[in-house]
Amino acid sequence: IFQNIKHFCDHINILFRQNGLYAQGMDNSHISIFELSIPVAWFDAYRFPYESDVHIGVNVALFFKILNTRDEGQEIFIKYDKECSPDKLLLHFITSATASSKTLFDKHFELPLMDIDSEIMHIPSVDYQAEFTLASANYFNLINQLKQFGADLTIKCNENEIRLLANSQESGNMSVTVPIDELSLFAINEGEQLNLSFSLSHMSNICSFYKASSEINIAISVDYPLRAIYYLEKAPDEDEDPLSKARLFVYLAPRVDDE
Repeated sequence: IFQNIKHFCDHINILFRQNGLYAQGMDNSHISIFELSIPVAWFDAYRFPYESDVHIGVNVALFFKILNTRDEGQEIFIKYDKECSPDKLLLHFITSATASSKTLFDKHFELPLMDIDSEIMHIPSVDYQAEFTLASANYFNLINQLKQFGADLTIKCNENEIRLLANSQESGNMSVTVPIDELSLFAINEGEQLNLSFSLSHMSNICSFYKASSEINIAISVDYPLRAIYYLEKAPDEDEDPLSKARLFVYLAPRVDDE
């Protein structure tokens, strides 16, 4: 996740809360926003001794560089003490007692923190006109193929089919019909005909998170940003609250017709 957040921003505020971890950021062009939410239940252990939320600012590339040194078989311990060391985050990669390798060594890091002047944006809930879920690796491949044929992605959606299109004068055009029967989920308002366009480069950034989850959920509606969801654990059942799951939401504003 942090490997690909750098496509959106260089620095982010991470919030530690009583109910878990939260981070939000916007890309430099201000057309795409991500939200990362990891509830307490996702962690093996989570202790929060403070009465109010704790904000820490981190350099995304440096944070990823540290996380990338973890070896399989090592557990991650993250500690922040705002009284004793308010200017750094401590990370420890401790070799599990059950690890099979005898050559793993414990690692310890101090990540310098930053003061980042940003406010958390409220993103209103939207009843989307259509949504569908498919394998995230398949969507990643399709978007990167379409990216070779134009700058914009057009999504055409009705009750019978979903079509993804890209075109340019130099490269011609490419279109993909996504079989509805192959989707894990497909829902659309009765009689709806949607025709929306989005930046393919920004959509490619969204797809770069595909390794975080086996599926991606896409929701679209006229005059609202596209919403993409990656669940970092089993997707919620119909009777479960989606907000109780570890998840990454990414929003992308549609192209605006100059006319």
